Amino acid sequence: MGSTVQAPADTLLTFIRSVGSRADVDLYVDLFRRLNKESFAVIATEATTVRHAGGSFAEQVAFLAELGLFAPIVLGLFEPAAMPGAGDELTKRLDDAGLDTVVHSADETELHRELVRELRSEKTPLILLKNDERAGRFHELGEIAHALESRKVVALRRLGALGPPGSKPLRLGPAHTIPLHENGISIINLRTDYDALRQADLLDADELELLASVRELLSNTETTPTQVSIASPLHLLRELFTVKGAGTLIKRGTPILHRSSYDGVDCQKLHELLESSFSKKLNPTFFERPVCGVYLDETYRGVAILEPGKVGAFLTKFAVDRVAQGDGIARDLWQALARNEKTVSWRARPDNPIASWYSSLCDGFVRTATWNVYWRGVEPTRIPDVVEHAIDAAADFSD
Repeated sequence: MGSTVQAPADTLLTFIRSVGSRADVDLYVDLFRRLNKESFAVIATEATTVRHAGGSFAEQVAFLAELGLFAPIVLGLFEPAAMPGAGDELTKRLDDAGLDTVVHSADETELHRELVRELRSEKTPLILLKNDERAGRFHELGEIAHALESRKVVALRRLGALGPPGSKPLRLGPAHTIPLHENGISIINLRTDYDALRQADLLDADELELLASVRELLSNTETTPTQVSIASPLHLLRELFTVKGAGTLIKRGTPILHRSSYDGVDCQKLHELLESSFSKKLNPTFFERPVCGVYLDETYRGVAILEPGKVGAFLTKFAVDRVAQGDGIARDLWQALARNEKTVSWRARPDNPIASWYSSLCDGFVRTATWNVYWRGVEPTRIPDVVEHAIDAAADFSD
């Protein structure tokens, strides 16, 4: 990397300042470093990003290298005709940033073996796609990610995230919303959102085509990629290292299981999820209490647990694994719950970090000295009963 290499502590401090949250950075740096060196991510960029943001993009790739993270860069996914000139320019940009760049054609024999060797040697492969068909280029991208056992593909385009920007979730149907941020749509679950998005007037023709191509890429559950981020090249670091992200995360989506009891549920895994999510010890009698509903991500990354309340169901615990928070598991759980539960109430401490999200979901809430109490589908005359039950409900944790 030459004489510009920073000490690790200085690099991390600079990184935190550029992204904004030390907790997020620590989480994802640790997560990515646990992967095989070649499996961190695959980054695909369009030619216009090289022309308009090539310097910034190269700096961000170099910054990843300072953190010990190396990814192959794929060029030609969107604009194959502009690729040759863009390839030369990007190679120069990356070399000027101190990276050891190796250029490949996607049709080379033994390409995948060479990519693994180079990434393990801390080189930066630049792969030029040659297929004339868009579907063929996405197929080549998928093969690269699969060969490297990389779950994540980041596709960079000048326009960044898909869809319109916004500050509040956008409603697609009854109990079906889609989250927005200042750059556009935050998360798309192909399992639950694809058809509704196709019917809504939210995406232009190019975005619909891109969404369909990503769906095809992720449709084979036997291949490695499970999510694709669409983002601006200026926001690469924020998309990779923050829970909120800065682009559109498109994921396959996993089923949300619905149980009326703990029968068939691995309570030991659930116990670990709850304690790790809240960093507290669960009350020893927690699983002895009656439940009327358990909504569970099938990989045990998130859960919503409902107990009988005075008015409808009482949501006693809503937990998502820290790593999965950026994957939209909370939204998937809530929408599954909201489709089935007509009346539900819950409580949260006033300093709960997702209190604003809870406020966006409820019909109303009241603040007390110890709890904020929220409800949906509750008749006004029954609100005092809801509040009383929430305040008096048993403690979930031993402290």
